[in-house]
Amino acid sequence: MKHVASCLFFLPILCHAQAAAPPSSLADLSLEELGNLRVTTVSLRPERLEDAPASIFVITSEDIRRSGVTSLPEALRLAPNLEVARVSATTYAISARGFLNVITNKLLVLVDGRMLYTTVLSGVLWDAQDVMLEDVDRIEVISGPGAALYGANAFVGVINVITKSARGTPGTQLVAGAGRIERNAAIRHGGELPDGAWRAYVMHIERDNLRPLASGVADDMRKDQAGFRADIGSEASGAFTFQGDAYQARVDGNAAPEVKLSGANLLGRWSRALAGGSHVRVTAYYDHTNREDPATFIDRVDTFDLEAQHDLAVMGRHRISYGAGYRYSNSDTTPNAVIRFIPEDKRMSWTTFFAQDRIAFDGNVTLTAGAKVQTNPYVDAEVMPDLRLDWKPGANQLVWGAASRVARTPGRIDREFNFPGNPPFLIRGGPDFQSETGNVFEVGYRAQPATWLTFSAAAFYSKLDDLRGGRITSGGFAIISNEAEGESSGIEAWAILQPSPRWKVILGLLELRQELKPKAGSLDAGAPAALGNDPRHTFKARSYYRVSDTIDFDLSYRYVSALQYLATVPGYSELDARIAWRFSDKIEIALVGTSLLHKGHVEFDEHGFPAVIPRAAYVQLRASF
Repeated sequence: MKHVASCLFFLPILCHAQAAAPPSSLADLSLEELGNLRVTTVSLRPERLEDAPASIFVITSEDIRRSGVTSLPEALRLAPNLEVARVSATTYAISARGFLNVITNKLLVLVDGRMLYTTVLSGVLWDAQDVMLEDVDRIEVISGPGAALYGANAFVGVINVITKSARGTPGTQLVAGAGRIERNAAIRHGGELPDGAWRAYVMHIERDNLRPLASGVADDMRKDQAGFRADIGSEASGAFTFQGDAYQARVDGNAAPEVKLSGANLLGRWSRALAGGSHVRVTAYYDHTNREDPATFIDRVDTFDLEAQHDLAVMGRHRISYGAGYRYSNSDTTPNAVIRFIPEDKRMSWTTFFAQDRIAFDGNVTLTAGAKVQTNPYVDAEVMPDLRLDWKPGANQLVWGAASRVARTPGRIDREFNFPGNPPFLIRGGPDFQSETGNVFEVGYRAQPATWLTFSAAAFYSKLDDLRGGRITSGGFAIISNEAEGESSGIEAWAILQPSPRWKVILGLLELRQELKPKAGSLDAGAPAALGNDPRHTFKARSYYRVSDTIDFDLSYRYVSALQYLATVPGYSELDARIAWRFSDKIEIALVGTSLLHKGHVEFDEHGFPAVIPRAAYVQLRASF
C-alpha cells in the first residue's frame, strides 16, 4: 500500500506532461497572491501574510473545498502547525505545540470574534462546534502564544475562523453528501439589502458511532443548525455586521444515556475608518449553551462579551493599538452521581485591557511590543507581555523572533470540581489552584525564493511552570493543584509549491519534544500524561491537481507517530483522496475516500475504548442557483 500511495501522490507528474496549461483563472490564489493576503489574527488589524511576524498558516476556502472535509475539526487538519486527533464520531483532541487532549484548554478558538469556550472546562468541546464550511472565507492558524492580544487561553496558539461577508454569498447554494459514516445536507440563500446584503442557512448532520459497543459512551449524533448574517454600510461611513446561529443535537448509542446539546448566539460588530488613518471597532455577542450529559454533568451557560479596539494613525515610527473588554458568564450546573460542582451555580466576570506599539526602524526592522492584562474570578490579574522583532533582509523574506509570557487561568473544573457526585469526594478542585504559566521563545523565517515556491520555518522553546496535576492527601484523596512543570521545544515547517497553474503541493513537518514532570516532592506521577499526549513526529502532504477544466484530483497524506503516553495509540499513516467533476459553473459532484491505507486506525484513547476510524467513502453534491 505504501507504494500505491506514492504512485497516487505523484500521479500529477505523469499527467502534467500530457495536460496543456489552463488559463491562470483556473488556479486558486497564486503564491504571490497568497503572500499578499490580508490577515488579522497576528496583530488584530489587517496586514500582509508575508509581513506577519508569527508562525501563521492560512487555510483558504479553496483548501477546504478541495480537501472534501465536512466538519470544522477535519478542516483544521489542513494546517501543518496543528495536531488533530479524532477521539470519536463527535469529539476531537486539537492542539498546537503540545497539550493534546479532549478539553482543548490551551488553544483559543474564535469564529468571527466569538470565543468557542466552555466556562466549566475552560476549553472547547468540539461536538457543539459546526459551521457551514462553504461560508468560511479563511481560517488563520497561529501556533505559539497569542495571550498578549487574546488572553489567557491562547497558551499554545490561536485559531481564527473568518466567514465571508454576506455580500460575497448571493443566490442559493445547496450542499449534500452521504457516505459510510456520515450524511449531511445544507442550503444557504443570500440577497441584497439597502447598502448591504444578507444570507441565511440551515443544515442537518448525521455522524455514526465509531466507538466499541462495550464502551458505554454515547457516540452517535444527529444535529440541526441554522444561522444568518447581514452586512450593511462601509468602513468609510460605518460598517455593521449582525449574525447568529442556533443548534440542537442528540448523541446516543452504545447503550449509553442520551446526551442533549443545544445553543444559540448573536453577534454584532461595528467598525469605521476615521480621519488621519485611525480605525475603531466594537464587537459584542451573546452566547447560550446547554449540555445535558448524564455521564458527566449538566451545564447551562449564558455569556455576554463586549470588546472595543482603537488603532491610532501612524505617529512617526509608531503605530499604536489599544483596547478593552468585559465578559460576563452565568454557569448553572446540575449535579449527578458522577460529578458535582460546588457551588452548583456561579456568576463570573473578566475584564481585559491590551496595548501594542509597532515601531519601525531603519533597515526594514520592526519591533512590536504589546501586553494584555486580564482579571479572573479566581486569581490576581495576569499580565501577559509579548515582544516581537522582525527584519526584512530582502524582497519576499522575513526573519522574526519573539519572547512571550503565557498563562492559562483557572476555571470551574480546576477550583470547584468534585468526584463522585456525592461525598466522600475522591477528587476535589483545588481552592488554591493558580494559573499555569510559561515563558516562550521563538525564531522564524519565511520566504518566497521563486514564483513557484514559498516556505516557512519556526523553532520554539517553552519553559513551563505550575502545570495542572493532583496532590494526594494523607487520607488518600486527590486535590487538583499545580503539581507539574517542564519544557517543550520543536520545529515546525511547511512549504507550498506550485509547479504549474494546475498543480499545487503543500508539505508540512512538525517535530515536538515535550518533557513534563511532577514538581519536586509531588506524588502525582500521572500529571504529565494527563496534560497531553502528543506525537513527536508529524508529516503532512497535500496535492491539488486540476486534470482538466472539469476534473480535479486531490490527495492528502499524513504520518503521525505514536502518542507519548498512550500505548493503545500507535503511530499511523493515512491517505485521503478526492475526485470531483464540474458539470458547469453551478454544479459539482465529488467522490471522497478517507483512511484509504488501512481498514481502520486509532488516533486517540479517552476512556480505554478507543474509536476506530474506518476506511470510508463519501459522495458530495454542490449546486448553486
